[in-house]
Amino acid sequence: MFLVTTDAQLGAVVVAPACAEVLDDKARHAIDSAGFHWDGDIEAYTKPGQDETEAAQIAGLLFALGHAVWTR
Repeated sequence: MFLVTTDAQLGAVVVAPACAEVLDDKARHAIDSAGFHWDGDIEAYTKPGQDETEAAQIAGLLFALGHAVWTR
């Protein structure tokens, strides 16, 4: 499962895997290709900005790859 949300405090779209096991090669490639970068401090991928369309697109892509996605 992935949490996908916008975060005003970080000023970013956030994609957080529930655990390392869900972050398979396809998901990692999709997230990296969308311009997200790993932030070890929060153990999630982030992308500057709070574009809800961007959040919906990456959530949809992860869902299409067979992952459960929770959005906020």
